[in-house]
Amino acid sequence: MALDGITLHWLKRELQENLTGGWVRKIYQPRRELVTINVWNGEDYTILISCDTDFRIQLTDLDLENPAKPPNFTMLLRKHLSGGKIARITQRELDRVLRVEVDKKTEPEAEDGEGEIVRKELYVELMGRNSNLFLVQNDNILGVLKEKENERRPIAPGSTYELPPKQDKVDPFDLSEDQFKEFFDQDQPAWRNLLNNIEGIGPTLAKEITVRAGVPRGEKDLSSSDIDSLWGAAQDFFDELATGVTPLVYQKDGKPVEFSPIELESHSGEEKISYGTLSDALDHYYKAKETSYETKDLREEVETTLKDELGRVRGALENVEEQLKQSENRESLKKTGDIILANLGELEKGMEKAELDDPYREGEKREVKLDPSSTPEENAQKYYERYKKLKRGKEKLERRKRSLNNELEFLRKLSDKLERAESREELARIEGTLKEKGYIEEDSDSTKKGDGGGPKEYWVKGHKIMVGRNARQNDDLVRNASREDIWLHVRKYAGAHVVIVTDGRPDQVPKEVIVKAAQLAALNSKAREADKATVSYTQVKYVDKPKGAKPGLVQITNEKTITVSPKEVIK
Repeated sequence: MALDGITLHWLKRELQENLTGGWVRKIYQPRRELVTINVWNGEDYTILISCDTDFRIQLTDLDLENPAKPPNFTMLLRKHLSGGKIARITQRELDRVLRVEVDKKTEPEAEDGEGEIVRKELYVELMGRNSNLFLVQNDNILGVLKEKENERRPIAPGSTYELPPKQDKVDPFDLSEDQFKEFFDQDQPAWRNLLNNIEGIGPTLAKEITVRAGVPRGEKDLSSSDIDSLWGAAQDFFDELATGVTPLVYQKDGKPVEFSPIELESHSGEEKISYGTLSDALDHYYKAKETSYETKDLREEVETTLKDELGRVRGALENVEEQLKQSENRESLKKTGDIILANLGELEKGMEKAELDDPYREGEKREVKLDPSSTPEENAQKYYERYKKLKRGKEKLERRKRSLNNELEFLRKLSDKLERAESREELARIEGTLKEKGYIEEDSDSTKKGDGGGPKEYWVKGHKIMVGRNARQNDDLVRNASREDIWLHVRKYAGAHVVIVTDGRPDQVPKEVIVKAAQLAALNSKAREADKATVSYTQVKYVDKPKGAKPGLVQITNEKTITVSPKEVIK
């Protein structure tokens, strides 16, 4: 059921009992419309505030993953609430509006002075698609989770906060029989009349009253006897709710279908599970939905990654194909060199061009461009050098083309698997493959908590060694390193790029430093469990990042190798 005002009243009691006097420690935003606040009050508590379709506020034990970069609203909440003390939690009558008041001491203006206690307020409005979260100080909106246009009241930072309009409904705990009997409009079913006139109940509880009264929920033509039955059922129902709650989750075929603060006769045929608190019941009810959200997010992440990488590879292939077409001109360069050597007697230094006999086409002449600052022999040599360079380049391009075609086939197969994947486990396996190949960065503990980190740094014999934490940092290491620095990477395994800073003196780096750097490269790779690992190393100037290559992918030349044990401890 959707959270109603009566259920919120009892959730407020749970929050008051556990959080009042507690200190705000950490604030996260796992999803765009969901915020969690960690509070210490003798033990750890986590408040969950959801303003999406599953709007609610509760204490939670759900383990939610946080984004690597905190959203701006999270940073605003941290600035104003972290370190603050929860002073009071109140509800506007039985409306779905909750106010959390937090007192925080400001920094003192003088060294020997004392800071001032400033009160900030969180207004939690839980109203379907209009659910929202406001940070307010002295009635001024400091920040809002969902900024949007609203004709009836301002919803933007800098505006004066106004409570949402109050509905004209009757308090169920102060309801007379005469008031009750005036509710019923023959144009609407009984439960709808109850919903429209009684504060704090939603459709589920309104329908429950009709079931207890023995009145068909869709019945419009009510007799006086029906209304008397409804009045009696409503009295008993609200008397039961006034004394306490029985948190329940109803299940069908092992799946949660409803939660309630009270036993529901309308769900008597379903399995029911009771809980000690409403928050525990909500955790159980929404856990399956959270898994569904995570599965949806995971599919979108994998889908976006594959789409981007397929586009990158196709673009790189087009670029390679174009370069290969240009390299086809290399044979004409060799022939031009041959023509010059065959006509040396006709040439001299200083000429810019010449009409020469073409030995490949008897009786024909060919115009050849020359460098006037070079001798005829030097001109021929220049054509040969350009030919050799293009020939070597073609071999490199063909290797690159084969590599890209293999990568394209790999990504296409993963895309096919993604289309057929139905479970979170299948999606996780695809994500794991993408992480292993460096397409998705591995999550470290710090990134899960929303904190970043640069390359790891080590010092050995006065030499700085830097180790990339992920594919993009690997790229940054190479891009920012000096050409004379030494680059290392384990062979035949995915792993970190490692750079030894040489200060322009690579020949003076001791062997011991290279060994330690190689051990770090092996330890920070998929070879970390192997007894031995071979590590390649070369100067950064021989490390090339092909255009369009995925993060972390490079080509190297002039490399040497060293075999080390990844399991040795690096001090």
